Amino acid sequence: MSLEKTLHPDEKIKAGKIGGSLAKTGLAIAVVFLAISLVLGATYGDHWKRFMYAYLIGWTFIFSICLGCLWITILHHLVRGRWVTAIRRIAEAIATAFPLVFVAGLGFVLPVLLGYKNLYYWAHPDAHDPELNHNLLHKLGWLEPGFFTVRFVIYGVAFSSIAAYFARKSREQDESGDPKISTTLRVASAPAMILYSFATCFAAFDILMSLSPAWYSTIYGVNFWGSAMVGGMATLGLVVLGIQRTGRLTHSVNASHYHDIGKWMFAFTFFWAYTQFSQFMLQWYGNMPEETVWYKYRLFGDWQWVSIAMLVGFWLFPFVFLMSRWTKRIVPSFVFFAVWQLVFHWLDIYWNVMPNYDWQTDYHGTASVVAGPLSGNIAYHHVGFTPLDITVWIGLIGVLLIGIGRNLTGNLIPVKDPTLGLSLAHDVM
Repeated sequence: MSLEKTLHPDEKIKAGKIGGSLAKTGLAIAVVFLAISLVLGATYGDHWKRFMYAYLIGWTFIFSICLGCLWITILHHLVRGRWVTAIRRIAEAIATAFPLVFVAGLGFVLPVLLGYKNLYYWAHPDAHDPELNHNLLHKLGWLEPGFFTVRFVIYGVAFSSIAAYFARKSREQDESGDPKISTTLRVASAPAMILYSFATCFAAFDILMSLSPAWYSTIYGVNFWGSAMVGGMATLGLVVLGIQRTGRLTHSVNASHYHDIGKWMFAFTFFWAYTQFSQFMLQWYGNMPEETVWYKYRLFGDWQWVSIAMLVGFWLFPFVFLMSRWTKRIVPSFVFFAVWQLVFHWLDIYWNVMPNYDWQTDYHGTASVVAGPLSGNIAYHHVGFTPLDITVWIGLIGVLLIGIGRNLTGNLIPVKDPTLGLSLAHDVM
């Protein structure tokens, strides 16, 4: 078997109209479902709180998918990867949706900046009560609406800049054919990976972990990243498959490429479970109330069933079946598990966010003080799925599709990358 191949003479590598069609489809989905969500949010009766929580979950979902595809792009250059080359341009298209994704993120950041106090407890005036929240006061300099917004903008600039740089240099190589560009990208990938790692962890701390501001975990950002990688790999596989269904890249992307995407899904399914257990085990056996409170409201009451579903659905079931070679190579099976993992990736984000939704109010005589999330009787904390959770999620997926579609232009494959021949010949024996 040859170690290298050339592009098939009949291969269709130009994006043509698929990018525009995808963007238009995404725009229709976003407009319809976000409009429905706004109507539902206005009528829900909790002063937009449910809408804001659903929006945060949906936004984190599309943000995490871009994270996963940016990581595989950087890693490809860092380790001089070969098999990814044939699908790297698709990963770049997904990752370069970051600017639009962060603009969409202003949908929950600006209300916080402008005084909305029912999404993040640290933005509520009662969080500053020294008697009620003495263990939180030292964090309120960091957890402050203005500074939070500044950091969100920094994350957006950092991720968008990294993604744009790698995509731009890759397309420059299509024009010039200069092999030195591959060396330049490999050198740039090391600092890019370091910046990516810090930005990912800090973004997870700020956007998700600070919903429970008194709780803390040093592994939280890594666990979020593991879940994001599952979502990113699943999305990458589905987008590549969708492009092939239009008659493009049919000779360049083969079963072995899907096999390796499936292997990454499998690997990060286990990685997510490993980091989740590491966090749980250390905090539960340490038995410190300020740490175990996070699990207390997830392992008892209504939320225990979601926790069991996460254990079985996001880890055990796909872990067992994705071990097989054929579940990753047979297209219907691959599609099933990619969609399955995307649904459970969303549920993982939901499981991280929504137990913080119910805030307890304490009464002292005629005065009342909002005690915030993860407080009070467990029986009063309900899962409470609503149509709003789904409509916002689908609407923001539409936003992601707009971003991906706008970037699917020109060549769908890096035609002058020195490693392309090896990727085209890629075959997992």
